[in-house]
Amino acid sequence: MSKLICLETYLKEDQTHYGCFLIEPLEIGQGITLGNALRRTLLSDLTGFAITGVRINNLKHEFATVEGLREDVLEIILNLKEITFRSSFAGQEKKPKWKAFLNVKGPTVVTAGMFNLPKNSNLKILNPSQYICTIGDESEFYLEVDIENGKGYRLTDENRRLNLGEKFSPIRPSTLLIDSVFMPIKKVNYKTKLIHDTQGNIKESLTFEITTNGSLTAKRSLQEAVKILMNLFYPLFVTPNFLTVSSSLAKNFYQAENVKDQSQNN
Repeated sequence: MSKLICLETYLKEDQTHYGCFLIEPLEIGQGITLGNALRRTLLSDLTGFAITGVRINNLKHEFATVEGLREDVLEIILNLKEITFRSSFAGQEKKPKWKAFLNVKGPTVVTAGMFNLPKNSNLKILNPSQYICTIGDESEFYLEVDIENGKGYRLTDENRRLNLGEKFSPIRPSTLLIDSVFMPIKKVNYKTKLIHDTQGNIKESLTFEITTNGSLTAKRSLQEAVKILMNLFYPLFVTPNFLTVSSSLAKNFYQAENVKDQSQNN
């Protein structure tokens, strides 16, 4: 019987989680099958939080300038994309979008820890020292962001399609939509090698390396991936009329083929 063993797991200096896991023994060829399935699930099916929209003062587009800021708007957007959010699994609110804001007056250095997060969202910023911008004079700087929960990534075109109602609202400043990366996994690597089991038979072992952005531990991410795969395959296994439906489909197929052959012979 195959076993999942955690070889090592630790928190890196940049607040990312690393984990190395071993799965053995496996039959020859099963390592690549299992490794591909887990890797694709980790990269595409795990959920995370990301900023999808930004409102800065009364700007109408991302090429405008803000008086007193050292950076331009595009640099601010790139810095905002580096912010990592986390929410507790227990009691997580099923809400499509949260809003966070900051309102500061210079001169000062603006960081992610200055955001005022919604109290009922259970959201937490894991890198509060993340640099956003610098205000060089006594100008007032207002920044509001939209935070959403999702899978994989979402391009600006899709964010624009989902925010058509806000786009034509005259009472609100323009929302600058950005590409959003929700996936908590930063890197996944696996390798297989041949081993001998206790009986001397040739088997395979699968070594898995996972690096996350800190919102999820490597161990928890692997557990979630295994759970997703189980939920995917288990309903197929327990489908009540699977054999009956399959046999009837096969019977109809063979009958159709026989009729086709008889018509061709005639």
